[in-house]
Amino acid sequence: MRDGQCCKSFPKQFKDDTEENANGYPIYRRRATEPVQVGKYSIDNRWVVPYNPWLLKKFNAHINVEVCASVKSVKYLYKYVYKGHDAASVKIQKEGALDHDDILTFVEGRYVSSPEAMWRLNEFNLSHKSHTVVRLAVHLPQQQPIVYQDGQEAQAIERAALRRTTLTSWFELNKNDPSAHNISYSDIPQYYVFDKSTTNWKKRQRGGQNVIGRLPVVSILDTERYYLRMLLLRKSGAISFDDILTVNGLRCITFQQACQEYGLLRGDQQWHDAVNEAAQFQSPRQLRMLFAMICGFGEVEDVPDLWVQHQVSLYEDFVHRYSEQTGPHYALADIEELLTSYNLSLQKLHLPTVDLPASVLERAKFDVVEEQAKANSYTMQLNSEQRNVVEILLSAVYNNAAGTPKCYFLDGPAGTGKTFVYSTLLHTIRGRGDDVIPVASTGIAATLLIGGRTAHSVFKIPIDLNATSTCNLKPSTKEDDMLLKTKLIVWDEAPMTHVHGFLAVDRLLQDLTKSKEPFGGKVILLGGDFRQVLPVILRGSRTLTVASSLKKHALWLKFHKLYLTKNLRALESERDFGAWLLGIGEKKSGSTIQLPLQCNPSIQDPIHQLYSDIDLSSVTIQELKYRAVLTVIRSMEINNKVLEFMPGNETVYKAVDMIMSEDPQDQLTFPEEFLNSLTPTGLPPYELKLKIGCIVMLLRNLAPSKGLCNGTRLIITKFQQNIIQAKSIDGTETFLIPRIPLC
Repeated sequence: MRDGQCCKSFPKQFKDDTEENANGYPIYRRRATEPVQVGKYSIDNRWVVPYNPWLLKKFNAHINVEVCASVKSVKYLYKYVYKGHDAASVKIQKEGALDHDDILTFVEGRYVSSPEAMWRLNEFNLSHKSHTVVRLAVHLPQQQPIVYQDGQEAQAIERAALRRTTLTSWFELNKNDPSAHNISYSDIPQYYVFDKSTTNWKKRQRGGQNVIGRLPVVSILDTERYYLRMLLLRKSGAISFDDILTVNGLRCITFQQACQEYGLLRGDQQWHDAVNEAAQFQSPRQLRMLFAMICGFGEVEDVPDLWVQHQVSLYEDFVHRYSEQTGPHYALADIEELLTSYNLSLQKLHLPTVDLPASVLERAKFDVVEEQAKANSYTMQLNSEQRNVVEILLSAVYNNAAGTPKCYFLDGPAGTGKTFVYSTLLHTIRGRGDDVIPVASTGIAATLLIGGRTAHSVFKIPIDLNATSTCNLKPSTKEDDMLLKTKLIVWDEAPMTHVHGFLAVDRLLQDLTKSKEPFGGKVILLGGDFRQVLPVILRGSRTLTVASSLKKHALWLKFHKLYLTKNLRALESERDFGAWLLGIGEKKSGSTIQLPLQCNPSIQDPIHQLYSDIDLSSVTIQELKYRAVLTVIRSMEINNKVLEFMPGNETVYKAVDMIMSEDPQDQLTFPEEFLNSLTPTGLPPYELKLKIGCIVMLLRNLAPSKGLCNGTRLIITKFQQNIIQAKSIDGTETFLIPRIPLC
């Protein structure tokens, strides 16, 4: 107690939720429950000390448990570790006598336990520091901090004018040392040491591997300094504050404006810049595809303004073909067709709606004559197994006899020609003037089907599935009409889809057709190989993964099974390997698999094996497009090593990382450079290094109907600040890839 009050501030206040306090001690949730009578005292949640029931039972003692929520709390723990044990020396003597020996009192009053004595006698380290942290100044021009004593303000200002900070000294270093131009401000302590006596950066003679440069955290409320810090993390070789403010030859007024010009801040300016860059060298058709991509992924705040400012570039070709009055309408109709892949429409984006004849707005139909010719060609190449499958499916589509199965599953290992069967069916049905819907469980598989799309985009299957999920497809829409008119649904890689996805599609088709038959009585062909990839269950066990498969549901009994067994893809020399893989999938190899005794200990080994027969300094696209390294670890190291051998200059794109939280305190808890050091699964690295001619792989389904899917390989052909131009691996299509949010 202190002045009649508890020094620990008990009783605490009631709280519905735990909150972090400024001094590092959280304000815990304390619900206003009924008080409990303990002896003559009435106790409620306000009087309870934070505790852990397990620790109380384990040690049978009072233990106060607190959450360490700030750096101050951590420092408090370290103080307790190193301050030593509590000790006291008591001596009884006569009043007035003076007999005190400080040295003896210390020796007798300090108790050293046997473990501590052993530790100290062996001279073991009491603490360990692996890295040296160098604090780097972040200040605005002429606003560096000045330390002074009262009455010596003028002298302190004079000294500060003559002495450079780590930041201003970095500017001077970049002026005089060209080798420092490629080193960022935060990395400079690894290669240079700051001499406080001369306030200069001097090149390190040795070491530096265990040195970390640390920029202090700056509050977003200190606006200009906050954005200066953001620029210092990205810009190398700056020689002055004006140099930092200069972006592509334009001197910005503020550091915030400079960040905006670099595309480091959220806002629509980067989307305007992307369209402007693309308009200099791309056709209106490509621009419309880019516009739809930006609307689908870019989180544009004002889509109508984006359209108004760039509409001339977007409808230029239609103006030449039709007129200035109708050109914008045709462009908007084309954009709306592209937006369907992202479940968007002109109305949702508050863009002008179009009023054109239905025939103009319909998706381009396949040429019947051309489809018939392809169907005849494909049919001639079918083997007996494939021909049997095609005949059974065509009979189901065009034979309305009672008892004819409508649900089929085509089972076949890789290389048996499942995709060829799908293509034959697509060409044959389209050649007869009928509609067919090809879908796949993944974007990359959908690109193998002519006109293919992902099953999620066609049926509007929800991302979060459960046993009662329903598809988000609205009635009386183009998608609704397409499903009703189709003669056949082809679904490739079906084993990868969760059974709840099939149940949702089953409910959708039954609702649309008003039929209780499986899938509304529509003829549906699922295909794939259950020996390969099953549905992916997050942190799921083997049991959960198997239970999520279509084979474990009663719906599987409705399917008529068809089989392909002849491997048409494997070479004669690879037959044994194919048979070995098939044996594993069918459990013919037992529960234990003997792997080949082969190991590549060096990162150079896969590169040497893959590229030893070509000269990487003068490599061509044709030599690279059929080569790839499949690895589960060290992928970035291998990619960067191959990139070093390729000709041309390297271009680096840096990400803009941020915490997905509305609480500004979280932004201070996780500094930007810490976020930049992370590379979560499924995301590219913070620094994406590329060269003209290198091959990249998409990580998102940007436009599945155009072949831009997760896993699509592209060849880089041109770099811009906000977009990348790339060609398909066969060189037939050119695409524009904008910056997009990935979370």
